[in-house]
Amino acid sequence: MDIILKILFLSWAYPKKNTPYLGIWAHQQALALKARGVEVDVVNMVPYIPRFLGFISDKIKRYSNIPRLEQYDGITVYHPKLIRSNPYDALDKLLFHILSFQSGIISSVLMDWIDIKKYQVIHAHNLFPDGVIAYLLYKRYDIPYVITLHDVDKFNRFPKRGWQRKISRLIIDHADRVFVVSNRVRDNILPYVENERIQVLYNTFWTEERAQNLPKAKNIVTIASLIERKGIHVLLEAFYRVTAKHEDYHLTIIGNGSQLEPLKSLTRKFNLENKVTFTGTLAHQEAMDKLSRASVFCLPSWNEAFGVVYAEAMSYGIPIIGCKGEGIADIVCDRVNGMLVEPHDVDELEHTILSLIESPEYALKIGLEGKTKIRELHPDLFGEKLKGIYQEILAAR
Repeated sequence: MDIILKILFLSWAYPKKNTPYLGIWAHQQALALKARGVEVDVVNMVPYIPRFLGFISDKIKRYSNIPRLEQYDGITVYHPKLIRSNPYDALDKLLFHILSFQSGIISSVLMDWIDIKKYQVIHAHNLFPDGVIAYLLYKRYDIPYVITLHDVDKFNRFPKRGWQRKISRLIIDHADRVFVVSNRVRDNILPYVENERIQVLYNTFWTEERAQNLPKAKNIVTIASLIERKGIHVLLEAFYRVTAKHEDYHLTIIGNGSQLEPLKSLTRKFNLENKVTFTGTLAHQEAMDKLSRASVFCLPSWNEAFGVVYAEAMSYGIPIIGCKGEGIADIVCDRVNGMLVEPHDVDELEHTILSLIESPEYALKIGLEGKTKIRELHPDLFGEKLKGIYQEILAAR
C-alpha cells in the first residue's frame, strides 16, 4: 500500500476571499496534487494589521479579519502574520530588507502551530520569504525542500549584495530541486544558478469542463491586477480603434488595482463608457464563467513570468493575445495556437484583434490549436508529474 504523501506549501501569494486571484497558481497546484491523492497544507503569510484599524477602509478591514486557520476549496491554509506595507512604496522596500528576520520569527511560529515533522517534503513557492522559511525548517527537521521561482520580481531574484544574497545562495544550494515556471524566469536566475540545477515546470490551470465550448459573445475579456505593466491602457487604446470598425464589440476588464481610476478616466476620454465594463474583483469561478463566453482573451502585459490566465483561456478554446518575449511565449507559437505582439505596441495589438474578429474561422482554428496545446499542462498530468518528483526525492534519501 502506497504511503500517502504529505506536502507543506509555503507561499506568500495565495487566494483568499478578498484576493481570489492572488497566487492562484499555488492553489491550482495544490488542487492538482490533492486530486492525485497527495495531502497538501499551505502556509500563506498575510499582512499584520490590528483589527482596530479596520475602520480605515474595507480592504484593511478584510485583511485584519483573515483567520489564523481556514479551509479554502478543501485545502488547509495557515496564515501567520508578516509586517508589510503598500507594494513598491519606500516603507515596503525597507521592510523587504528585514524579510529574512521576519521569516525566522514565522518559522518559530509554525513550529508551535503545526507538527512540521509529519511532512515529507516542503515546497517553497518564492525565494523570499518562502525559501528562507523552507531552509530554516530544513535545518531544524532535515525535511527536504524544493523551490519554485514564479516571477522575475524582488521575491524571486538574487539580491545584488549583502546578507540577503548570502541567504539566497544557501536556499538554492540546499534545495533538492529548483523549478522555474518559464524560460523567462530561467534567464532571470541563470547568472546565479547552474543551468543543470534548473528545471522548467510550467504552471497548471483549473477550469471546469462543463463551461467549455459555450457560445462566444462579441466580447473581448481581460483578467489582471490593474497595474501598469499589465498593459490594460494599451488594450484600451487598441480597443478604441477597433470600435471604429466594429461598434458591436465590448471589452470586459476583470480585476482591481492602483490603475483602476486612471483606466476609467481613459475610458471616458475615448467615450467608451457603454462599451467597456469594469467588474472589479470576482471570485475565480465567476471570472471563469465570463471568460468562457469571450470571443478573444487579451492581456498585453510585460515582465510576465507565465500568466496562468492565458492557460485558462486556452483551455476554453478561446484565442489569446499575449506579448512576445514573455513567459507564455514558451507555450504559444505565434499565429498557430495563439497570438503574440510586441509590448506597448498599440498598432500591432489593434491589427491582431482585428485579424481575429474579422476572420471567425481563423479565430476558431487558433482557439482549437491552443486548447490542444494546453492539455500538456492539464492538472492530472501536472499532479502526477510533481508527485513523481517528490517520490524521487524521498527515494534518494
